Amino acid sequence: MKVKYYDIFGLRGNIKMSVNPPQCIVDADFCIVMGGKVFQWVGIGWTEIRDATPKDDETLPLVLIPHCSHCKHYDVMKDKTMYCFKTHKRITARKKPCKDYSEQ
Repeated sequence: MKVKYYDIFGLRGNIKMSVNPPQCIVDADFCIVMGGKVFQWVGIGWTEIRDATPKDDETLPLVLIPHCSHCKHYDVMKDKTMYCFKTHKRITARKKPCKDYSEQ
């Protein structure tokens, strides 16, 4: 199962997990897989438990961090370059997606 980054961290950090965590995280004993590591929510924040194993990828929620390649405006051109149809430009992957980022 996959969970979006903003479903866990919201717009203001860890407040969303304290108030209304997603049900799949509650069912997984408040554990997630993010960046190849397993993290667990302990009430005041996330603590790293261990490196993720292939079994963890199947049983625990995987956090998807927003990336340009997940955007609905993104496409790959014939010459293997990334292209944004919203801005009509060739793009490179950014650490933070642009203001037009949308997954649906």
